[in-house]
Amino acid sequence: MKIFSKLLPRTLLISALLLAAPAAIAGPAEEEFVRQQASAGLGILSNTGLSDTQRSEQFGQFIDQIVDIRKVSRFALGKYARGLDAAVYADFQSAFTDYAKGIYQDSLTRYGGETFLVTGSVDRKPGDAVVSTTISGGALEKPLKVRWRVRTKGGVSKVIDLEAFGVWLAVQQRSEITAYIANHGGKVGNAADMLRAKTAKP
Repeated sequence: MKIFSKLLPRTLLISALLLAAPAAIAGPAEEEFVRQQASAGLGILSNTGLSDTQRSEQFGQFIDQIVDIRKVSRFALGKYARGLDAAVYADFQSAFTDYAKGIYQDSLTRYGGETFLVTGSVDRKPGDAVVSTTISGGALEKPLKVRWRVRTKGGVSKVIDLEAFGVWLAVQQRSEITAYIANHGGKVGNAADMLRAKTAKP
């Protein structure tokens, strides 16, 4: 699935503003979370012993465990999430979940290298950290910097965004989805149908 390649605009002001908060202390818990979980995810994607179906299934389960899809999907709706009917939101979240899994799988497959290194982190506020990593080796011609935004609550950490090539995925998804809703009658259901069409297998 080559979805992520279509999501790389030249500039994105909102993504810059996302990290504009003053730097604070590092987030060691979030660093360890990313170190363990990202390596596990890349391990699934690089496992040549799995069929394409098995790889997609295992990676989908992995995303369910580490990404706060509910929070990300609500963020993606922007203002359209306010006062939204529960059934309409549930339908959108289901479509968005499959779509997001495809994006994460496609993007991390493209990053697949031999070495994954956590290089540091910055706390935006307590329990909200941005962890910097470097992926190198493998098919990569040069090391790639990837940043992970991680929220920790009650001792449980979850990824809420991923950045590479200067683009934050959740921010870009929100920009595209809210624009689509605005141009299609302001109906969230239309966006859900659009996402299902994007992830439908040929």
